[in-house]
Amino acid sequence: MSSKGPDRDRIWNFQKPEYWNDRYKQRLYEQADVFNERKFDWLCTYEAVRDHIDPYLAGATLALDIGCGNADFAAAVCEAHPSLHVTGIDYSCSLFDLCGSSLGPAKQTQWLVMDARALAFRDLSFDVILDKGCLDALLAGFDQVALLRSWGREVTSKEEHLSQGVFNSVMQLLREVERCLVPGGRYVCISYEGLTGRERFFTAAVEAGLSLTLVRTAVEADSHNFIYIFVKGPAPAALPAPAPAAQSGQGVWADGGAVAAGSTGALVAGQEEPAVPGSSAPGQ
Repeated sequence: MSSKGPDRDRIWNFQKPEYWNDRYKQRLYEQADVFNERKFDWLCTYEAVRDHIDPYLAGATLALDIGCGNADFAAAVCEAHPSLHVTGIDYSCSLFDLCGSSLGPAKQTQWLVMDARALAFRDLSFDVILDKGCLDALLAGFDQVALLRSWGREVTSKEEHLSQGVFNSVMQLLREVERCLVPGGRYVCISYEGLTGRERFFTAAVEAGLSLTLVRTAVEADSHNFIYIFVKGPAPAALPAPAPAAQSGQGVWADGGAVAAGSTGALVAGQEEPAVPGSSAPGQ
């Protein structure tokens, strides 16, 4: 890593939708072999972590995959859990132009353009929230600053300012995760960073009043990524099934709405709603 230069600036763009739009557009329009660019699993595959996370998916019927990207992760989860419906969100419009509907089985998945820090779902909407690298994308610049300091390298005033601003962004994400989980629901966070680099944020969330209890940490063997399992509420003596999501009959949408992948309209309360197991998804 150079002490200065474009790479150090670029990493701060990971938390901006414009960066990812440009990245996916490049793959869509400039790559000679576009097909091979349509899928990519950041950090690890589902197979690499399934033994660690499957016990926490048991009994769940509605899951949210935040920052889904162009990974096979949600599709693999659905294949292993036929009763689970996964909604994948990403704030890059270009991503879904690249991937189309190829990210997962139509009966078990749907894809929406949405920012994980401002979810357009009602409270208590999901049994499980999956996060494979979404938190990392927000913290990439912060992690770089910490690494540079550990090496005794100079940190610019711009990097210092940006690093201080990351905290609010992370808290927004964790608040939305906690809000949208049912009591007993699970937040499965997969990260390249160990607990030393993440604990300050997890602790801050609890101190801010968020009911997210870290019940398990693990390391997957293939690429040595870290797995953090949170339960909404106090740590259970034994792992319970989560309370059923979306029991109100009103669907899971809040008034804010969200743009469906591949469309220009907004899905809002009172209009089309995401499918739940046993129903038909819009347009399918």
